[in-house]
Amino acid sequence: MPEPTNLEIAAIDMDDTLLRSDGSVSPRNLAALQQWQRTGRQIVIATGRPRRSVQPALPAVLGTLPIICYNGAEIHINGRTIYERLIPADAVRQIVEQALTIAPEATIGLEVHGELYLNRVTNRTTPYHVADLLEVARHPAAKVLLFGDQLERLTPLLASLPSTARALLSARYRFIQILAEGADKAVALCELMAAWGRSLADVVAFGDDTNDIEMLRISGFGVAMANAVDEVRAVADHITATNDEDGVALVLERLLMDKTELA
Repeated sequence: MPEPTNLEIAAIDMDDTLLRSDGSVSPRNLAALQQWQRTGRQIVIATGRPRRSVQPALPAVLGTLPIICYNGAEIHINGRTIYERLIPADAVRQIVEQALTIAPEATIGLEVHGELYLNRVTNRTTPYHVADLLEVARHPAAKVLLFGDQLERLTPLLASLPSTARALLSARYRFIQILAEGADKAVALCELMAAWGRSLADVVAFGDDTNDIEMLRISGFGVAMANAVDEVRAVADHITATNDEDGVALVLERLLMDKTELA
């Protein structure tokens, strides 16, 4: 196990990791994050969310944190995009055309220029635009999203994705995400550490779902939440408490105390 004193950058997933089930940051987690910052250490948010929904979910006192969003498709620092790995427009159009042909009843979404575009009205509570997706597909996309009750019908599409795209599946959520080939939280974290002149050995990473696996694997110390899926738990160096039991804070507090072991 790495010495805790080497771990100076915390890369933290949001949903089901930092955030409680009600979507809030607990007082204990917040206190641990603030203490982490006061000691000169850094925090990176690494999430599948778009940038627009990250800051509203975090306490204002945390200020502007570096954000790896869209599962690694983009990195933002102080509102500036420093890295992008998007699905090329021709691949986006091919995916949309195939999805509309194979499963015309499916709801399809495109994340383009920081906005979500859907092919039909749905009961989502978050903002979106209804649009002709073949028109929107003239632009590269951070994500293609496929929703529906019969997603298994889209198996042929997933088997024939363009070489510039890949599918990201999770047993937790009833939708399919398609990202650019090479878009991953781990890849984006590598890019950010290189830009900072830092080593991945300096990073303690927290996560719970399949999109966190490689980030935990490559970091100096990978922490799975107790509520994490089995695949994440299998690669973690340590398993902490659940997101509703201050699991992130429990680890950061121990590291701040310069303990050489995490029980």
